[in-house]
Amino acid sequence: MLRLCSLLAPLVMLGACATTPQKVETVTRPLERPLVACRTQQHVGTLHASGGNFQREFDNHMADGRCRRFTPGQKVKDRTRTSFVDPGNGVRYYIYQGG
Repeated sequence: MLRLCSLLAPLVMLGACATTPQKVETVTRPLERPLVACRTQQHVGTLHASGGNFQREFDNHMADGRCRRFTPGQKVKDRTRTSFVDPGNGVRYYIYQGG
């Protein structure tokens, strides 16, 4: 029984690491690089899945406000690796990280 527990210990530790919440940066800071971000994770997923129709989907998302371009120096807050809040309108945007 002791041997089984020692074999499962690394797996338990991996599970603990997988459930660790993302670090949220609560200060308002300027962006360091340009990026595209969308209002929902589904919109980001649509861009990823668009394949050969990417440019058309991207143009549609930009035209109707589902996604925006953010420029270096633009202030954002509550930043994680995948999202941030635009302090101007209080909306959380999800970062499109390319194909």
